[in-house]
Amino acid sequence: MKNTFFILIIFAAFSCGKYEPTTTEKPEAEAIHTSGDLIHLTPDQAKQAGLAFGGFEQKNIAEGLRVNAELVVHPEHIAQVTAFSDGSIAELKTSLNATVSKGQVLAVIRKPDLLDLQQQFLENKDRLVFLKSEFDRYKSLKEADATASKNFQKAESDLRAAETTAAVLAAKLRQHQINPERLTAQNLSTQLTLVSPVSGIVTAIRSNVGAAVQPGTTVCEVTDLSQLHADLWVFEKDILKVKIGQRVSLSFPADPTRGYPATIYSLDKVLDPTKRAIRAHAKLDAGAGGQSNFVNGAFLEASIATTGGGAGNALPEAAVVREGKDDFIYILEKENADGSFFKKIKVIKGGEADGFVVVTPSKALPEGVKIVLKGAYYVSAQGAGVAEEE
Repeated sequence: MKNTFFILIIFAAFSCGKYEPTTTEKPEAEAIHTSGDLIHLTPDQAKQAGLAFGGFEQKNIAEGLRVNAELVVHPEHIAQVTAFSDGSIAELKTSLNATVSKGQVLAVIRKPDLLDLQQQFLENKDRLVFLKSEFDRYKSLKEADATASKNFQKAESDLRAAETTAAVLAAKLRQHQINPERLTAQNLSTQLTLVSPVSGIVTAIRSNVGAAVQPGTTVCEVTDLSQLHADLWVFEKDILKVKIGQRVSLSFPADPTRGYPATIYSLDKVLDPTKRAIRAHAKLDAGAGGQSNFVNGAFLEASIATTGGGAGNALPEAAVVREGKDDFIYILEKENADGSFFKKIKVIKGGEADGFVVVTPSKALPEGVKIVLKGAYYVSAQGAGVAEEE
């Protein structure tokens, strides 16, 4: 009965007036940064981007041949620190990525049977004293005709054999880093040291304390990163455009606005059969900033300044944005109270030098057009997904 009573009251309330449910206002959607094929920046966004506008500058820059590149250190500058005798690793005196100098001790090898070699040398050394004395005695007797020649000859033979043994044992001791001239029964050694053959960075450690090693076992690897250079892959059709001495601008795909200058110093004489290309080796200019963070094997983009350049429309490198495989610039289409509106224009890059790059727009631009020289990457980010205007 109670339930029926409440239902009647609710029905009466609805019959007396129209029921309107309460609604919650939704917040306005965020501002859209595109308008058709235009990219829209609000006044605040434009201020945040720090936009600067300008036009083309006429610069005489050689045409640029764009190729892929890689930072490398060739094998002749990578040293394998290997054990030259059997034993076990007693101590590692370096660590991964440590900077080491030529001759610096990197590891200590424990070799107990080294005592046998030292014992043989010291015993032979003592025997040499006796054999030298016998040789001198028989020599005097022979000169006085007081002994048979065969006795003198035997003493001489024994002395020469012992001297040969001493020389061989001394050479073996030196191979095991023991100075035979300073060796005594009081300073015997059971350890060998492995030293770095070059100065550089420890780029790999291939053994550990306690590990058994044999002659030729690699303990660690040292790379001379001062020999880091760029290998540029030049396709067969472009080989005649590339020569020793040409200037190169290198950049990382993650930061295409920053260039690193280099010079080609060598060209391969054999074509890679798979890539149908040769390697052009370019040495980075001394003092170019940021090289301390360069790593062996990193990929780059390169522009080789080839011959035949002439005056062309140039822009600062920061004005040209790479999106995928294409390059774009942004021009100011209009400004009003709502902000600034930009067009995206595809361009073809030419030569690069001194922070400028020659560009050829995909279509003619009107006179006095305002090109975004600073803040182009901000405009690009706001217009992500906007197609080039036809």
